[in-house]
Amino acid sequence: MINSKAAKRYAKALLKLSQEQGYLEEVLEDIKTIDETISGSRDLFLALQSPIVKPSEKIAILDKIFSKHIGSLTKQFILLIAEKERAALLPSITVSFFALYNEAAGIIEVTLKSAYQLRSNQLESVIKTLEDITKKNVKLHTQVTPSLLGGITIQMEDTVIDGSVLHKLNELEYTLLSQ
Repeated sequence: MINSKAAKRYAKALLKLSQEQGYLEEVLEDIKTIDETISGSRDLFLALQSPIVKPSEKIAILDKIFSKHIGSLTKQFILLIAEKERAALLPSITVSFFALYNEAAGIIEVTLKSAYQLRSNQLESVIKTLEDITKKNVKLHTQVTPSLLGGITIQMEDTVIDGSVLHKLNELEYTLLSQ
């Protein structure tokens, strides 16, 4: 999904407004709801993207789906987006909002992949080490990936640390074949 400049501007405006009015945490939950709903419904996603569906119909769709599930500030925001014929940006706006929120809150999202499920004390050790390195609060997402054979890979933003056995074997193979 393309994260456009316009989506970032809208997300930044919503973040700033929600901070000023003291509704930041409520708006964050609303944005999660919107993101999960759009991600979970191909029909909704396609309706928002479609140039054939009129803005007034998009407003009605969004109002019907979200009116009872999100706060008034967020509802006004998404209806304004639809009115301005920018409803197709909603998925990108949610992604941008999460990134801006994490930045403002000093949170970094980290994905850890391992060949097997790590114990809680191992995960705590990884989190503490990463927090010491980044000076941010780490939000850790774990995935079990048996194809790694052993070890772990860690992805933080654009940085990947690959300590997997699979990676080491690939490096060894490359070294042996290049001689």
